[in-house]
Amino acid sequence: MLLLDVTGSMNYGTSANDLTPRKDTIKEAIGIIVATLAKEDSQAEHEEGGGGLRTVIFAGGQAEDIGDLNPDNLEDRWRSIRWAGGTRIIPGWNKLIQCYTDEFGQTLPAERPLLMALVITDGEADDSDAFAQALAKAAGGVYVTLAIIGYGPEHDAALRSCQQIAAKNAHVKVLSFGSETDPQVIARALLKMIE
Repeated sequence: MLLLDVTGSMNYGTSANDLTPRKDTIKEAIGIIVATLAKEDSQAEHEEGGGGLRTVIFAGGQAEDIGDLNPDNLEDRWRSIRWAGGTRIIPGWNKLIQCYTDEFGQTLPAERPLLMALVITDGEADDSDAFAQALAKAAGGVYVTLAIIGYGPEHDAALRSCQQIAAKNAHVKVLSFGSETDPQVIARALLKMIE
């Protein structure tokens, strides 16, 4: 599952030397990821819309489940996103957990698939303390990768905050893509996290 930051800062340049908006760089990386996952998704043909990477977006204290991203719908779903608002992550995290529970809550815990959550953000959340408390509970079949993109003080603050969370829980990993402008590099690193 993907929890994606769609705040206004995702319109900023990917690095000091590359003004490509972060949302465009990460879209290319996600395109590579969903194409790779689609090749391995044996259940996709049985799922409404063709399956894919279940995605929740968050910004400005709001969150929305935009369904599964796959090679057939990525362009349309991406165009429908409004990229604005501040970084408040707990509504997104709660929505992601709700989506997982709605789909798998009736399944016995031992038979549920792992919840592998990829969180992509570019800034420190206003509610990072509450997020740290929520992630402190990640255990059992819950694994979280926090991917920090962008550059500068906001990136560095988000990275420090996420590293503090990960230091307290082996189920949480942090990847920094500070000033990384190559979507292939980002996609490869993120795909390794789910191998």
